[in-house]
Amino acid sequence: MDEDDTRADTERVSEAIETVGVDRLPDAVVDAWARAGLDTGAPTWPDEESRFRVRPRAEDADARADALAAVLDASPRRPDSLFVSLEVGRRTDLTGRPRFELETLSGHPEVTVADDHTAGTVPLTGEAFDAVATLAEDVAYLVVRDADGLALAEWRGETVRFAVPETRLSSVTESLDAATADRVERLD
Repeated sequence: MDEDDTRADTERVSEAIETVGVDRLPDAVVDAWARAGLDTGAPTWPDEESRFRVRPRAEDADARADALAAVLDASPRRPDSLFVSLEVGRRTDLTGRPRFELETLSGHPEVTVADDHTAGTVPLTGEAFDAVATLAEDVAYLVVRDADGLALAEWRGETVRFAVPETRLSSVTESLDAATADRVERLD
């Protein structure tokens, strides 16, 4: 690889980082995206839906997975694809179901698994959602899109952002535990 190609790749990754706003993610994740040639792009949200966010307690990764499930259940749009970046990889000491779920995700051709992280895009099936829910503590970044490429939900760190019609917000909050439901905030 010549120096110009490396510089072009570096610039492309830097632009993606600025666009996505993932500068807070661990360098290992950004490096994995660069090595895999992945660009999540900034989520494009639908104009006709309101945007919200929920920040469950920092230690409650399961509440973030529950929030994601509630959004997907409440949305009138069908989730199509899932980009996920995990802080676990092939050399991570996982056993049992977490290891099985990592292998489920890594079996997709657009998923790259390194020693200590995993990143890629998969069709959003029940199997893929179960894998993410099992590995919730290891999610660094996630975005769910519909078939038109519009974002339904984005999970970055401890925050889940989402778009649903105003009339469906109560479906989301009613599906959450009271402490998490109280943390839902309007973004626009």
